[in-house]
Amino acid sequence: MNRVFLKKANDHKRELLHQVCRPVRTVTFQKDETAFQGLRVQAVDNFSWPIILKPHESVILDFGDHCVGYLHFSMRTLDHIADAPLKFRFSFGEFPLEIEKNPADYQGGLGSGWLQNEERTYTFLPYTTQLERRYAFRYLKIERLEDNTPFAVAFSDMYCDCVSAVTPKTLPSVSIPDNTLRRIYDVAVKTLQDCEQDVFEDGPKRDRRLWMGDLKLQAITDFVTFKNVDLFKRCMYLFAAYPCADGRISCCLFPDSPPHNDPWKLTDYALFFGCSLYDYTQAFNDEEFLNDLYPIAFEQLKITSSFWNEKTNTLDAEFFIDWCPDLDRSVAALGVYSYALTRIGALAKRLQKEEDMAFVAAEQARVKDALMSHYDADRKLFVTPQGQISWHSQIWAVLSGLLPQADAVALLARIKDDATPFTIRTPYMMHCYIDALFAVGEKQAAMAQVVAFWGDIVEKGFDCFPEIFNPQNDFESPYGAPEINSACHAWSCTPAYWIHRYYNEGDAV
Repeated sequence: MNRVFLKKANDHKRELLHQVCRPVRTVTFQKDETAFQGLRVQAVDNFSWPIILKPHESVILDFGDHCVGYLHFSMRTLDHIADAPLKFRFSFGEFPLEIEKNPADYQGGLGSGWLQNEERTYTFLPYTTQLERRYAFRYLKIERLEDNTPFAVAFSDMYCDCVSAVTPKTLPSVSIPDNTLRRIYDVAVKTLQDCEQDVFEDGPKRDRRLWMGDLKLQAITDFVTFKNVDLFKRCMYLFAAYPCADGRISCCLFPDSPPHNDPWKLTDYALFFGCSLYDYTQAFNDEEFLNDLYPIAFEQLKITSSFWNEKTNTLDAEFFIDWCPDLDRSVAALGVYSYALTRIGALAKRLQKEEDMAFVAAEQARVKDALMSHYDADRKLFVTPQGQISWHSQIWAVLSGLLPQADAVALLARIKDDATPFTIRTPYMMHCYIDALFAVGEKQAAMAQVVAFWGDIVEKGFDCFPEIFNPQNDFESPYGAPEINSACHAWSCTPAYWIHRYYNEGDAV
């Protein structure tokens, strides 16, 4: 642990902002094959306070929007003394399936403790309390579980104390003439807001960690929306304070328990530390911050270079790239490395680091030779040593910056006609695809993709943008259980960045 960087991280810590959000209606969930995941939300008439429940009765409350915070409420009995303890189950959901699925049936690959439900027993009424755990939800189901208590309980003064590091009141005015893009922008900004907490969380429902890959995308979006520079700098200093044993930037940090890093090493995420430093430097003139963190950013290049395999022209290191089963990441990894070399090399040039610039130039030449060795001239696509063709390889070949523009445009067009099963699986990789389209000047195609992908999510009724979205399969999950998916996830917020850039930086035509 680097105590100097930890202190600087804590110097940028700010108090969270609070906002009260109350239920707006009671609802039921009806089966409907045309609705997302086959469940339609149906309003119940005559919603009013208090909410009254008898034994084995339940109610589903709709808070009207995605909430991240702490549930507060008061309880009392009606015309009867509470002469026995009362037992309740509280089930929170970002989407209906999360509440409808029985927790006892959960068979996902992540810990069941992330399921948003808990049972509580209350001995004496009247009582005012809060649930200690922070939840991310729109819907709340309350069930009375105990037997042989012949009196009703009334819930009142119920609200969520919503927390975030930012408020929409600080957002700049953005002119977006297209109504669909306006809706996408608003949902993207809401996604970012709910992920900005004590750190830039990957998702407020589940992991609630600081992931470098998510931070890279959150940061560029925040720089044109909330401009929460303190939070970004806090996160970067935390990563600098807690490196892995080999010097690599950790892929993620657990900020609250106390801060410590995950031993899992993802080399693309380590490289993105320097890329985020470059993005920040492009947006803000902060030489002190750059000088603090540049040596760590450059060290990620040296570490990555040490993984070079001369025989295969690949990097012997683990890369994330995307959630995609059986994906051969080797060619995409070369693209990521080149992408990072370009950006960290620009920082070296800014700081006049001649020796570092020479290293970057030599590595770029080696990466270019390696990348082109994986190009199949007959198929006119990049093919991995395993013989695999994927969207990921082509996209990162373009983002490498090593291809002539005409060749890059043709490559992106060609992969659309290939029947490979290794396609884009997440909003994270969709961002990379759109980045590639912008990089080669295909801005209209890029914005059409924003509308097609994120517009579909909006039409499905999401309040925020999710961790994973497959238009052909509402139930897809990297974890084997869709109820554990995050419906508000950091790497999905970048439509706000693309829309802002398109309309406000001369990209619109």
